[in-house]
Amino acid sequence: MERSSALEMITALIARPEVMAEAREAFRLKYPDAPPEMIDTAAFHVCQDGIDAALEWIANIELFLRSPSKGLNYGSTWHLVYHLYNWLQFQALLPLGRAGIVEHLRDAQVCIDEESPDAAKQSIQLLIDQFTGDVGPPGVG
Repeated sequence: MERSSALEMITALIARPEVMAEAREAFRLKYPDAPPEMIDTAAFHVCQDGIDAALEWIANIELFLRSPSKGLNYGSTWHLVYHLYNWLQFQALLPLGRAGIVEHLRDAQVCIDEESPDAAKQSIQLLIDQFTGDVGPPGVG
């Protein structure tokens, strides 16, 4: 996408008065089997805090160019990566829908039945973390 087209799209996005309602509806249409909690969390990471994090990061690039000695703001970079990472986690889960998630829970139940409670707990905790959308991105560096 050309820069001028990207700026037009950004301007249109920022001008939307009901972006969260529109985001929820768009995610519902794309992922009709996803539970409402997942839809809400995906909309939050992409269209509420995600937009603000992306804009903040871009603004901080300009600040860096104006004053390189201050460096690029770590907080704004981490904030954007946090929302992008959570979106990627949701993107992996959303297509599963309820049936796929139930299947994963049944797998955990089999682990319990086979006396592998630690494996079951790890599977369940991973689903909980992904549903709540509070997964920290892995460290780099």
